[in-house]
Order: sequence, then C-alpha cells, then structure tokens
Amino acid sequence: MQYTEIMGKVQTLKEPKILKRILSFRAPEIPKRIAQKANISIGEAEKLFTETLKYLYICRQARKIKIPISPSIVIDDSWHNFILFTKKYAQFCEEYVVEFIHYIPDTGNSNPERYIISRNIAQSLLEYLDPAIWPEISVSADCSVCQSIPPCSECQPPCSSDDN
Repeated sequence: MQYTEIMGKVQTLKEPKILKRILSFRAPEIPKRIAQKANISIGEAEKLFTETLKYLYICRQARKIKIPISPSIVIDDSWHNFILFTKKYAQFCEEYVVEFIHYIPDTGNSNPERYIISRNIAQSLLEYLDPAIWPEISVSADCSVCQSIPPCSECQPPCSSDDN
C-alpha cells in the first residue's frame, strides 16, 4: 500500500469514544515501575504511560487497514514495562482494545520508514504529539511491527507484502 493511500484511509479510523475509553485505563503500578526504571518523576511516567495507551489505540486502529506500525524508543520502553504486568496487559487488551496486541521484536528485517508512517498516523488520529515522546526523526524501537491477532505474524505472513 502506498503512503498516500495509507494516509487517505487513516481519516476513517478516528474513534474518539474508543480513545477516551482506552485512556480511562488505570494501573498506577505501571507508571511507578516506568518512573523507577527510567529514573524519571512519577508525573513524567504517567504522561509516558498515557502516550503508550495512545500508541496501543493507534495499533488497534491501524490493524483495521492492515498497516503494521512501530513505536518510538521511549514508547517502546514504556510498553515493555506494561507487558511485564501480564495479567493487567491481557486485561487491558481484552477489555479496552478487544484483541491482544502482540509485541514482535525486530529481527533485522524492519522497514526504517515504518516509524515515520506510524508517527504520521498518530499525528492524524491524535492531532497533538509530544515531540519528546514522538520525535519527528526516525527513532524507532527494536520492534518491527505491532500486530494484534488474528493473524499473528509469527505464524502467518505479514499484512502486506509492501511492508518490507
């Protein structure tokens, strides 16, 4: 899928009620861990966790048009901390996102433009992006794709052959 086609489809993905519901998720132990691991204040960690929830909303929405996306490095680190709380993460995915969002690490075949596309999708869906959390330059994490199931790219081909 070409970039202009992707961005044209993104406008159909805005669902403010779903975003509001996802952002209502509370698990204070997660920002606390993020603050400890990243050596930041609890306020900064709460903000970062909120941006991580927004990223997971974007994963959910991008899945509808079969677009794999990648987080920024800071969101990736925050997402790792969330995933470590396996029960909370599974509950969040089931109750707020409706399907499990798998973290798939980069195995050396990631597309370096994926973060830029991901950021542009986020900009379109969220309107404001904190540049410290969503930098404009290609600073993607070590994961090649955010996917929910079905399908899981571990056992089925990626959504599109244009991805790599």
